[in-house]
Amino acid sequence: MNQNSIIFCAPEFHNKLEYALPGGTIVSYSNDIAVCKQQVAALDSQDDRQVLLLFKGVHHIILNQPVRDHINLSKQNPLIGPVDLKKGPRFPDMSSVYEGKDGIIAVLGDDDDLKNFKESWAHVTGGVWEAIALKHRGYTVEGWIIADLEKWISSINI
Repeated sequence: MNQNSIIFCAPEFHNKLEYALPGGTIVSYSNDIAVCKQQVAALDSQDDRQVLLLFKGVHHIILNQPVRDHINLSKQNPLIGPVDLKKGPRFPDMSSVYEGKDGIIAVLGDDDDLKNFKESWAHVTGGVWEAIALKHRGYTVEGWIIADLEKWISSINI
């Protein structure tokens, strides 16, 4: 990670990340699907095709954890509607959105069947739509569910 990194984050993290990474592109993820699409499209002029996505857990998360996958139960998707095929495929491969094989699954939305889910997962406040849109546009995404932002900032290599 460098000072010029592209980071999508929970709105609560925005100001602290701007302070810690003054040269970076820090974008707060949105709860509006149209805003999500605009924010991801606005990155097209960037040379860097790697994005860091920092999720905020809904319930008490005690450790910063890498994300290995997500489940979108929100009933919304940024790829619904017209797609510019010059920017990405109509049906992008979502089998490996995040770098890394280890970690937790980020879940946006709710479903009664989650109680039967055997793998480690955590509800998040947002960011899943951005991950989908970024993957569609060819970005490499590294995701983290953040319990302690200051600790995460101190652990990165700048």
